[in-house]
Amino acid sequence: MKYLKFATLALFIGALASCNNGGDTAQTQNTMPVAQQQVAQPAAPDSTMAQQAATPAAAQAQAQTSALPQNIADFLQKQFPGATVAYVETDAEHGGVEYDVTLNDGTEVDFDRANQWEQVDCKVKAVPAALVPAAIASYVKSNNQGLPITKISRKPYGYEIELNNGLELRFDANGHFAGIDD
Repeated sequence: MKYLKFATLALFIGALASCNNGGDTAQTQNTMPVAQQQVAQPAAPDSTMAQQAATPAAAQAQAQTSALPQNIADFLQKQFPGATVAYVETDAEHGGVEYDVTLNDGTEVDFDRANQWEQVDCKVKAVPAALVPAAIASYVKSNNQGLPITKISRKPYGYEIELNNGLELRFDANGHFAGIDD
């Protein structure tokens, strides 16, 4: 019975010490996750919450746009007026930086180390006509009922495009049809 009281007392002291974090309660309060601290704040009206949520996203988009090289930012503004940068991913391997940019409308544009576009994927919308060589646009208009080109990629052999029906076509550097991509 004597050992049982001693063991119970030891467990109680150990539990108290671990909960108290060595008596430093200020440290415990300061390390509370931010999410838990925000829950304790009074709720803001819906319009205020939406504005607060949009402001950091807009600031982040502006910061990402300003982090892009000027010629990439100019290209995006010219080819996708009204769209904003939602996300930028960089790859700095092999002696240069490649940029993968996602716009707020879902369009993805990849740039090579020379800051030239490699791929433009507009998902369901047509890529800007200025990016499609005239010979390719003419071929698609004549042979594919003018279906919109939703994706275009520069390849070592020329171009690869995807139509909005999912068909992928290959073209040589001069825009001559080279085949259907598997």
